[in-house]
Amino acid sequence: MSRIVRLGTLLAVGFAAVIIVAQNQNPEERNRLRTRAGEPAVAIPEPSVNATHVPIGYRVEMVMQDLVYPTSVEFDKAGNLYVAEGGYSFGAAVTAPARIIRVTPNGRMKVVASELSGPVTDLLWGNDGLYISQRGKISLLDTAAGAVRDLITGLPSDGDYQNNQLALGPDGKIYFGQGTATNSGVVGLDNYQMGWLAKNPGVHDIPPQEIVLRNTEYQSIDPLTQPQTEMVSTGPFLPFAQNVKNAHSYKVKADVRANGTILRMNRDGSGLEVYAWGLRNPAGVLWAPDGKLYVTENGFDVRGSRPIANDTEDLYAIKEGGWYGWPDYAGGRPVTDPRFAPPRGAAPQFLMENHPPVEKPLLMFPPHAGIAKLDASPNDRFGRRGDLFVAFQGYMIPTPASVPRDGHPVVRINLGNQKAETFFAGLKKRDAQPATGVYTGAETVTDGPRRPVDVRFSPDGQAMYIVDFGASLVELTGPRPLPGSGVIWRVVPKGVNVTPQANLSAKNANQER
Repeated sequence: MSRIVRLGTLLAVGFAAVIIVAQNQNPEERNRLRTRAGEPAVAIPEPSVNATHVPIGYRVEMVMQDLVYPTSVEFDKAGNLYVAEGGYSFGAAVTAPARIIRVTPNGRMKVVASELSGPVTDLLWGNDGLYISQRGKISLLDTAAGAVRDLITGLPSDGDYQNNQLALGPDGKIYFGQGTATNSGVVGLDNYQMGWLAKNPGVHDIPPQEIVLRNTEYQSIDPLTQPQTEMVSTGPFLPFAQNVKNAHSYKVKADVRANGTILRMNRDGSGLEVYAWGLRNPAGVLWAPDGKLYVTENGFDVRGSRPIANDTEDLYAIKEGGWYGWPDYAGGRPVTDPRFAPPRGAAPQFLMENHPPVEKPLLMFPPHAGIAKLDASPNDRFGRRGDLFVAFQGYMIPTPASVPRDGHPVVRINLGNQKAETFFAGLKKRDAQPATGVYTGAETVTDGPRRPVDVRFSPDGQAMYIVDFGASLVELTGPRPLPGSGVIWRVVPKGVNVTPQANLSAKNANQER
């Protein structure tokens, strides 16, 4: 039975929907950074383990700082740690480079992959090398030769969300999440504001099965013309400004490279197939010790031509072939329910003519809680075997001022009783200096955890590594990230010593030392 779990001031974001502005910056300039020309700098406090909180019996270490938009960590069989810097962009703005840093057990650092297609959203170690989930691709890094080889290309990742976390299944296949192109099935002005519609006007959502859609047209201004006064109509699952005339309904063809899915492939990239579908943005994907596949999903936003309000962030136990509701159900409930009506505009109506049986979530978290990636305790050395640890990144798309802006934790979930509790969070907060422009709520830049996006246990299960994307303010024009503020935290039981050493700096990762 599903239930809503309230955990204090959990924040909200869609992981991998984060579309970020990054300007050229001096890498030595850590504490005062500019992200857009003409805007005042924001003071970034030094990260500190003293600003973190974990349960009694554990301690926190800071493994690495000075990272630019880190998104993932992974270990190889020799104990080397790999750190991915995501390399996000916004429209035509200058992008931070996507790269992978290797850290040896004695703390030596080297960039082992660059010129990747940002965002890099996840890393997964296999006996044949390091698998990389990058925009539109699943690739393999031969760590000995330093060569990256693409295994899967052409994934539908040019919209709001991309291909996400990778997981090795009990069948030896690799599973990963593939997000949707749009918020709720219709390309609209929000996608122009998010930077991709002008660049990729033909992008739209693609289903994994042939579906029949109600012929509903959504009106909006055409931002691709000058002056921006022309009105156009867009149909669901169609490119912007396209629709079907004189029909009650229409069919949309299926493709295995489909949005809103859990996909799986053989380790050489062959045999790509759909495992489950109807997931808006399956940010986290994990095969846990209990033999079940757990997936985190980001809920609908109140934006675009078909805004949907009050949707939860969900944790699912995935069934093969299951349908999880997108674009017509939210947390197992129809979007026609009055609770999902937006404050302004029409209440959402169904897009699909017919619906398969809808699966319900295992746990639901508050709207805009920003659920991201997850891992499970592999043994009892760290804590109870099989407990899930889930990162909550916090919302990075403008929302009403009533949405809280603090509290980006890692949450521990006991699958036995489905109890969730905050495990890793911040204590101290310092107000960011106000920038030019309008904010949608109070923002802070803390010296503790800022926006956790990934959790990964070491191979021996004694240490938990937390990828902190870094500070990012939220403005009406979009997110304002602060490059160089990313951190890798580590939580270990007291009395346990692990490698690599703590307090490394990504500034030293340009060449092996």
